[in-house]
Amino acid sequence: MDVVDAQVHFNLLGSPEAGIALMDAVGVSALLYDEYWGFDARSRILPGYELPGGAFRHVFPLAEEAAMRFPERFSYLVRFDRNDPDLDALVSTVGRMPGRRALRVVPWTPEGFEAFAEGAEEPVFAAARRHGVPVFVLLPGRTELLRRYLRTFPDVPVIVDHCGVELRPGRLHDDRLSGLGEVLALAEFENVSLKWTHAPRLSAGPYPYPDVLEALLRAVDTFGPRRVMWGSDHSESRDHHSWAESLYYIRDARELSEDDKAWVLGRSLREVLRWPAPA
Repeated sequence: MDVVDAQVHFNLLGSPEAGIALMDAVGVSALLYDEYWGFDARSRILPGYELPGGAFRHVFPLAEEAAMRFPERFSYLVRFDRNDPDLDALVSTVGRMPGRRALRVVPWTPEGFEAFAEGAEEPVFAAARRHGVPVFVLLPGRTELLRRYLRTFPDVPVIVDHCGVELRPGRLHDDRLSGLGEVLALAEFENVSLKWTHAPRLSAGPYPYPDVLEALLRAVDTFGPRRVMWGSDHSESRDHHSWAESLYYIRDARELSEDDKAWVLGRSLREVLRWPAPA
């Protein structure tokens, strides 16, 4: 099976060769590289630098290198400041530069969520629409904030990050997975997909996480398997579970058909990002 991981901060795993050895051991064919070095003093995601006008210019040197050296194993996503004077030109590189597949919007701070709710990221979505670029959005527990963007930009492919819920352990059955109901309600928008990442952290027990699998089955039933994509975020979740555990509770699940697994574990991501599998 062609297994494609929808998120790994691959630079945190060591050299590309070391990371590829891990991928091969687990059975991951390819992955979407999200380059992340940490945060600066103003909670801006590194690497990057500040422009003279105050906007922050994100850069992705290691992801670019991985995509160039190993094009069948890596693609990557990018983040751009909505106040960057070259925003449109930067967004236009997605799909044109080798391996550059999608945007990611990460409000992250309370001020960021407030600005997002007021429509501050509309310039990013507008540029994404002009250039046909998918947008991943991280809004844990606040997915209702997406609705204004989905109504305004119904033709922009939007992927809800990290199950769309608060990543708080032990909360699986509290408040419907801390907001899973609100996430599933977004299935009414045909341009929305759900990235099923970090889910084992929400389990009340150990592998194979039957409670989390039950929640995944609800998501697949609601969105359809073509709009649900698996990701491990192994670089951030390895303190809780292994890369293999994040994959095989789905890969071995009897409750999902092989066709459903093929979509969730790789085909849906490739289709949304227009990332063809190798011949």
